[in-house]
Amino acid sequence: MNLLRATLAVLALVILLPVPAGASSSDFFRTDGGSLRLVTTGLAGPDGVVRGALEIALEPGWKTYWREPGSSGVPPQIDVSRSLNVLSAELHFPAPEWHEDSYGAWAGYGGSVSLPVTFAISAPDRYSLIEASLFLGICEAICIPVQTTLSVEPGSDPDDAGDRQFVEAAFARLPAPAGAHFGIVEASVSGEVATVAAVLPGGSGDAELFVAGSEGYVFGIPRKNGSAPGEIVFTLPILEEPKSGGAATIAYTLVSGGASVSGDFRLP
Repeated sequence: MNLLRATLAVLALVILLPVPAGASSSDFFRTDGGSLRLVTTGLAGPDGVVRGALEIALEPGWKTYWREPGSSGVPPQIDVSRSLNVLSAELHFPAPEWHEDSYGAWAGYGGSVSLPVTFAISAPDRYSLIEASLFLGICEAICIPVQTTLSVEPGSDPDDAGDRQFVEAAFARLPAPAGAHFGIVEASVSGEVATVAAVLPGGSGDAELFVAGSEGYVFGIPRKNGSAPGEIVFTLPILEEPKSGGAATIAYTLVSGGASVSGDFRLP
């Protein structure tokens, strides 16, 4: 029975009707392996931005994916097209770790994680309703696709200090911007392989690289190809590339010595 239930779970989406609005943060949506909640800081600022965090609370042994999960994974996705007075939403990602299973290596989180979100509000001085349609995968022995909609009324509970602190803590865990002393400084392409060189802080000679394919590029797992104090080189198998050619901007996260940065580099 358990095997049948697990098999059916892979084939089905877990769907929940929108949580009734009425607070600046949603209730938890519960599913096998964990629960989801959308927390916000309340009213939009003068710039029309509401800051939030998608809390993915996982049970022990469960995992979820980074923005680029590999060929068989499900990246977290958010759609706010059914919202009121909301232009867009963008998920942000803390540094992931590498995981490996029968499908291969993939980037993700080996436990609970909070993904910061920025919502762009059309008219900050008017009422808005966030209807956040979410789609992501969570995994134990198998991976389950999860879909739900969480509803939030920004500003309906603007004085909740606990929610504000939760969101601020989620943003504080994001990688710092890459720079001249920590980040990728050179990238090139030869045949079906991209080579990137990075500088590292504190004379470190080890790092992990996570790359998000874009603009027609799809990459394999980065491989270390030489290092020295304060620098490292990676090779990236190019699995797919733009048919029309031309330069592309590739987003990455680089982790070294417990610190992380995010940025982008240009190919070719």
